Amino acid sequence: MCKHCGGKLLERLIPATTCQELERKALLLHRQGAKGILLTGGCDRYGAVPIDRFIPAIRAIKEKTDLILIAHTGFISYKEAKALKGSGLDGIGFDVIGDVSTAREVYGLEVSEKEYIESLRAIEDSGIMVFPHVCVGLHFGDLRGEFHALELIREIKPETIIITGLMPVAGTPMAHIKPEPSDFEKVIKRAIEMFQEIPIVLGCAHSSGKDREEIEKIALKSGVSGIAAPTMKITGFAHESGYEIHYYGTCCGLVPCEKTRILIS
Repeated sequence: MCKHCGGKLLERLIPATTCQELERKALLLHRQGAKGILLTGGCDRYGAVPIDRFIPAIRAIKEKTDLILIAHTGFISYKEAKALKGSGLDGIGFDVIGDVSTAREVYGLEVSEKEYIESLRAIEDSGIMVFPHVCVGLHFGDLRGEFHALELIREIKPETIIITGLMPVAGTPMAHIKPEPSDFEKVIKRAIEMFQEIPIVLGCAHSSGKDREEIEKIALKSGVSGIAAPTMKITGFAHESGYEIHYYGTCCGLVPCEKTRILIS
């Protein structure tokens, strides 16, 4: 029930609340041609998503299919991360907030900077690919802690870094709040400057309407490696501007590969 989501984002997802249900639905999606699944959900009052209780299902899915399985775990221990690695989980997306007052006022979590660092290290030490996410404007549309979040990520070597942005969700206390597109430019450029050997990607959550198109153009010009769920307008702009464009049907945290490439005639 975070202020920016209120549980609304979970309503559009495919529910699976038991191992049996997750395995059954995953196998069905695989038969229908799915390449992978993102396992996510609401977190508890400590900021953890209970993905570890689905380890038997994850193991069964990986044994029976070639699906790519990515998870949002929230805060996690090394023991939990190692168990998820053993189950075959391919990667973890982890939100990093650089200002604990934002975690408290938006997420309702009483957490410390140390807990973010410990979770990042636990995931890396377990051997699972980690894709840290930094959300622009999460503090009621304002920049607060985004640059420090990037500093925290320096504690590890991530696979990619995902820059997202506050999404206005109808029916929530923050439904009419949008971050400034110019703030995305500041964060993206800082990330590219700090992590020159790591792909910086604009994630699928990055505002809406004309702001979304403007943010995508800013990201493209700033030098991102990819844009998730791009608008038709930005793909047209990229084509007209001489960019070489490739399409991939995958989670934005994964480095593109031929398995997930979409051929456009």
